[in-house]
Amino acid sequence: MKLQNWVQRYGVVVGPEFLRVDGFLNHRIDPVFMEEVGRQLAGRFSKLNVSCVLTAEAAGNVVAYEVARRIGARVLYAKKGRAATMNNPYVRSIVSPTKGTTVELSISKDYLNDRERVLIVDDFLYRGDTSTALADMVIESGASLVGFGFVIAKEFGAGRQVLARYDKPVVTLVSISSMDPETGDIVFAEAEERR
Repeated sequence: MKLQNWVQRYGVVVGPEFLRVDGFLNHRIDPVFMEEVGRQLAGRFSKLNVSCVLTAEAAGNVVAYEVARRIGARVLYAKKGRAATMNNPYVRSIVSPTKGTTVELSISKDYLNDRERVLIVDDFLYRGDTSTALADMVIESGASLVGFGFVIAKEFGAGRQVLARYDKPVVTLVSISSMDPETGDIVFAEAEERR
């Protein structure tokens, strides 16, 4: 089944900006769906010598794992909050689009350094705030940012335009133009890769 069809069939529109996919993507995980996500994203980035697939805790963890496993890289995820065991981490604050609260993301300097070639992945691209925070930590570390990969992009959130400043490929597997909570309709755009 095509990923777009999967989202159409199992996704639930809960508002004009919010799509519930927790039944197969980010709470309960469907291995068949996730294997296809990993295959497609890995295929798009396989020639960029990625050494680290970076995401934010926790929805992107399985996506990152599937991509990294296929391209032979390690997975690194930014923890929410500051762990007592992290010495002098890279830290950024973002506002969660689903919860409306401010969250700190932390990455250990032990695992992100100037020898890494980093691909940032996540379940959703909406406003681009989380990916921007991750990209800025990659740049601060001296690592090379090679691109961004997302399962679903809500194109009306302008996240793609926000990430354009990094001048790196932005790949989305399923792109959504709009959603209607009254009817449950999802209008899909062409999934794409842009710089």
